[in-house]
Amino acid sequence: AVLTVFAGLLISFFNTRNINQSIVILQKNTKEIARGNYVKIPKLKAPTEIIELADSFNRMSEQLRQLDEIKSDFINHVSHELRTPLTAIKEASSMLLEGTYRNSPDKQVQLLNITKEECDRLIQSVNRILDFSRMEAKMMEYRFIKSSLGPIIQSVVAKLTPIARRKKIKIQSKSLPDLPLVNIDEERISQLLENLIGNALKFTPKKGRVVIQTRPLKRDRSFVGVTVTGVGITRENIRVIFDKYSRIDDGEHTVPGTGLGLSIAKYIIEDHGGNIWVKSEPGKGSTFYFTLPTAY
Repeated sequence: AVLTVFAGLLISFFNTRNINQSIVILQKNTKEIARGNYVKIPKLKAPTEIIELADSFNRMSEQLRQLDEIKSDFINHVSHELRTPLTAIKEASSMLLEGTYRNSPDKQVQLLNITKEECDRLIQSVNRILDFSRMEAKMMEYRFIKSSLGPIIQSVVAKLTPIARRKKIKIQSKSLPDLPLVNIDEERISQLLENLIGNALKFTPKKGRVVIQTRPLKRDRSFVGVTVTGVGITRENIRVIFDKYSRIDDGEHTVPGTGLGLSIAKYIIEDHGGNIWVKSEPGKGSTFYFTLPTAY
């Protein structure tokens, strides 16, 4: 009986010591996180409940670290990206207030148009940055419904046709009849298509051609595939084309923008359960592919 009691006391002592040491480590690391140091707890010799608590603590620390990086990226990029349009708006409005072109109505209208265009650019940039931040933090909300891709593609093509006409680019949409329905958020898929087709129009030279094709995948009929073909992209750009804040250099200059359009496109497709990739041959053309699961 004495040995049993002694053994019980000894086991209780070691268990209590391990628990106390684990709690002290948790307390210490919690203070470190409060200071902005996202530390992780090493493997502990403790009861299962304490080990699970330490694992949860490490997951929390990692998520906080990722959110902090997103916040830093967001602040740095916003401060850089918004400076140019804000400066243009300020200068244009100052010139109007000072009466620089008081006797030239055409010049005044030109300044007002610049202000409007920069405001639109500012709003678009802010919306893209906010969308990307929500997607990166897994906080984007989607409204999935069973829908047909054909009308959505036609709507986007009609919206971008004036841009194609100005550049004398031929834009074609080819879809097989009786395409299966897909389970999508129509607004986000429209955003994706506007980005891909808009990029194709942006980089395709005058009198070029942009083609959009839609068909079920041959290898897997449970997916619908869409391709957008335009001008070729260099290998250097392909390697980073879906990276955040990456902007394409067309050989003459870097195209302005947030550098988030294709990153957002990648998140949209992956959140829909599909995949997106690109194949390109400079001088021959580049094709963006994406797939969406069919709705049964």
